Amino acid sequence: MRQLTVLYDADCGVCRRARGWLESQPKFVAMEFVAAASPEARERYPDLDHARTLADLTVVADERDVYHGANGWLVSLWALRGYREWALRAASTSIGRATVRGFVTRIAKNRYGLSELLCRANGKPDSCPIH
Repeated sequence: MRQLTVLYDADCGVCRRARGWLESQPKFVAMEFVAAASPEARERYPDLDHARTLADLTVVADERDVYHGANGWLVSLWALRGYREWALRAASTSIGRATVRGFVTRIAKNRYGLSELLCRANGKPDSCPIH
Protein backbone atom coordinates (compact mmCIF):
# COMPACT_ATOMS: atom_id res chain seq x y z
CA MET A 1 0.00 0.00 0.00
CA ARG A 2 1.54 3.27 -1.14
CA GLN A 3 -1.38 5.72 -1.10
CA LEU A 4 -4.73 6.25 0.59
CA THR A 5 -7.55 8.45 -0.59
CA VAL A 6 -9.59 9.80 2.30
CA LEU A 7 -13.19 10.76 1.51
CA TYR A 8 -14.45 13.21 4.11
CA ASP A 9 -17.50 15.45 4.57
CA ALA A 10 -16.29 18.87 3.42
CA ASP A 11 -19.39 20.54 4.98
CA CYS A 12 -18.47 19.32 8.46
CA GLY A 13 -16.14 21.43 10.60
CA VAL A 14 -14.97 18.45 12.66
CA CYS A 15 -14.25 16.56 9.43
CA ARG A 16 -12.28 19.48 7.99
CA ARG A 17 -10.24 19.73 11.20
CA ALA A 18 -9.57 15.99 11.12
CA ARG A 19 -8.41 16.33 7.53
CA GLY A 20 -6.07 19.16 8.49
CA TRP A 21 -4.66 17.12 11.33
CA LEU A 22 -4.13 14.06 9.12
CA GLU A 23 -2.47 16.23 6.46
CA SER A 24 -0.06 17.70 9.01
CA GLN A 25 1.21 14.35 10.32
CA PRO A 26 4.38 12.63 9.07
CA LYS A 27 3.35 9.58 7.05
CA PHE A 28 4.54 6.14 6.01
CA VAL A 29 1.80 6.08 3.35
CA ALA A 30 0.81 9.09 1.24
CA MET A 31 -2.72 10.45 1.67
CA GLU A 32 -4.89 12.53 -0.56
CA PHE A 33 -8.21 14.02 0.41
CA VAL A 34 -11.37 14.22 -1.69
CA ALA A 35 -14.71 15.64 -0.60
CA ALA A 36 -17.18 12.79 -0.10
CA ALA A 37 -19.99 12.54 -2.66
CA SER A 38 -18.34 15.27 -4.77
CA PRO A 39 -18.26 15.00 -8.55
CA GLU A 40 -14.59 13.97 -8.27
CA ALA A 41 -15.40 11.22 -5.75
CA ARG A 42 -18.27 9.94 -7.89
CA GLU A 43 -16.09 9.89 -10.99
CA ARG A 44 -13.18 8.13 -9.28
CA TYR A 45 -15.28 5.64 -7.35
CA PRO A 46 -18.58 5.06 -9.18
CA ASP A 47 -19.27 1.81 -7.29
CA LEU A 48 -19.15 3.35 -3.81
CA ASP A 49 -22.26 4.13 -1.79
CA HIS A 50 -21.71 7.89 -1.75
CA ALA A 51 -24.41 8.52 0.84
CA ARG A 52 -22.41 6.27 3.17
CA THR A 53 -19.20 8.19 2.44
CA LEU A 54 -20.93 11.29 3.83
CA ALA A 55 -22.01 9.42 6.96
CA ASP A 56 -18.72 7.59 7.64
CA LEU A 57 -15.15 8.51 6.90
CA THR A 58 -14.21 6.34 3.93
CA VAL A 59 -10.67 5.46 2.90
CA VAL A 60 -9.77 3.84 -0.41
CA ALA A 61 -6.35 2.22 -0.76
CA ASP A 62 -4.43 2.30 -4.01
CA GLU A 63 -5.21 -1.43 -4.28
CA ARG A 64 -8.93 -0.44 -4.18
CA ASP A 65 -9.63 -1.86 -0.71
CA VAL A 66 -12.28 0.29 0.99
CA TYR A 67 -12.43 1.05 4.72
CA HIS A 68 -15.41 2.79 6.39
CA GLY A 69 -15.88 4.38 9.79
CA ALA A 70 -13.66 2.95 12.53
CA ASN A 71 -11.75 0.83 10.02
CA GLY A 72 -11.15 3.95 7.95
CA TRP A 73 -9.74 5.70 11.00
CA LEU A 74 -7.59 2.72 11.92
CA VAL A 75 -6.05 2.47 8.44
CA SER A 76 -5.53 6.26 8.41
CA LEU A 77 -3.73 6.12 11.76
CA TRP A 78 -1.76 3.08 10.58
CA ALA A 79 -0.46 5.24 7.70
CA LEU A 80 0.95 7.86 10.11
CA ARG A 81 4.46 7.61 11.53
CA GLY A 82 3.42 8.54 15.05
CA TYR A 83 0.34 6.30 15.27
CA ARG A 84 1.05 3.06 13.43
CA GLU A 85 1.90 1.08 16.56
CA TRP A 86 -1.20 2.35 18.35
CA ALA A 87 -3.42 1.51 15.36
CA LEU A 88 -1.99 -2.01 15.14
CA ARG A 89 -2.60 -2.58 18.86
CA ALA A 90 -6.15 -1.20 18.69
CA ALA A 91 -6.97 -3.30 15.64
CA SER A 92 -5.50 -6.49 17.10
CA THR A 93 -8.03 -6.96 19.90
CA SER A 94 -11.80 -7.06 19.99
CA ILE A 95 -11.78 -4.55 22.88
CA GLY A 96 -9.55 -2.17 20.93
CA ARG A 97 -11.71 -2.38 17.81
CA ALA A 98 -14.89 -1.92 19.87
CA THR A 99 -13.43 1.11 21.65
CA VAL A 100 -12.43 2.76 18.38
CA ARG A 101 -15.81 1.90 16.83
CA GLY A 102 -17.69 3.37 19.83
CA PHE A 103 -15.64 6.56 19.82
CA VAL A 104 -15.93 7.07 16.06
CA THR A 105 -19.68 6.37 16.13
CA ARG A 106 -20.28 8.94 18.88
CA ILE A 107 -18.25 11.60 17.09
CA ALA A 108 -19.94 10.86 13.74
CA LYS A 109 -23.44 11.12 15.23
CA ASN A 110 -22.67 14.45 16.88
CA ARG A 111 -20.25 15.96 14.36
CA TYR A 112 -22.47 18.82 13.18
CA GLY A 113 -23.20 19.92 16.75
CA LEU A 114 -19.52 19.66 17.59
CA SER A 115 -18.69 21.60 14.42
CA GLU A 116 -21.02 24.41 15.50
CA LEU A 117 -19.45 24.49 18.98
CA LEU A 118 -15.97 24.70 17.44
CA CYS A 119 -17.12 27.44 15.09
CA ARG A 120 -18.65 29.47 17.92
CA ALA A 121 -15.52 28.95 20.04
CA ASN A 122 -13.52 30.56 17.23
CA GLY A 123 -15.53 33.75 17.78
CA LYS A 124 -17.50 33.80 14.53
CA PRO A 125 -20.98 32.50 15.45
CA ASP A 126 -22.71 34.26 12.53
CA SER A 127 -20.61 32.27 10.03
CA CYS A 128 -21.40 28.86 11.53
CA PRO A 129 -23.26 26.52 9.18
CA ILE A 130 -26.58 25.21 10.41
CA HIS A 131 -27.46 21.53 9.77
